[in-house]
Amino acid sequence: MREFLKGLELDQETIDKIMAEYGKGVTKNKDELQAKEDELQKNKQELDKLKGEIKDLKESSKTAEDFKTKYEALSKSLEEQEAQRKAEEKDKAMIKNIENVIGDKKFINEYTKNAIINEVKNALTNEENVGKSTADLFNEITKDKEGIFENPNKPTEIPPVNEGAFKNLDKEAFDKLGYKERVALKQENPDLFNQLNN
Repeated sequence: MREFLKGLELDQETIDKIMAEYGKGVTKNKDELQAKEDELQKNKQELDKLKGEIKDLKESSKTAEDFKTKYEALSKSLEEQEAQRKAEEKDKAMIKNIENVIGDKKFINEYTKNAIINEVKNALTNEENVGKSTADLFNEITKDKEGIFENPNKPTEIPPVNEGAFKNLDKEAFDKLGYKERVALKQENPDLFNQLNN
């Protein structure tokens, strides 16, 4: 620039003034350019920071969504387990109540007993039976059913009389014999009968 001005045949003082003004403009332009670059850099940093925050928000949102999903699944599982536990407790209490009503009645077998218990349980949960007691329902269900309970007066089983059945009979066993067995012994072995009948 200085050489260009000298070529215009300007005096040195004018050249120095022009160069000073030119320098001020260049410096000002450099300063403005630097300020713009600094501002641009600052904006870039803020943009990068915002991008990072957005990314963090997305990740935390995903984490929060995962947490929410897991929390809801766990809550549902706990509710189901609690409902199952309550149902089991209710069922046990119902069975205990039915067994108290059954008392000392003996069923002919476990299969029959369990079938009657289930029938009473179903009746207890039926809306038509609201207000009826367990005992009432049990009696209704069992009153016309034959062959579900053991006979409390079981007939004594008499073993068949075989020849030689009384061969090793002693006094104690003889005393336990019923009338029919004694008649059979007397017919089969009258001497042994007379000996043990004294």
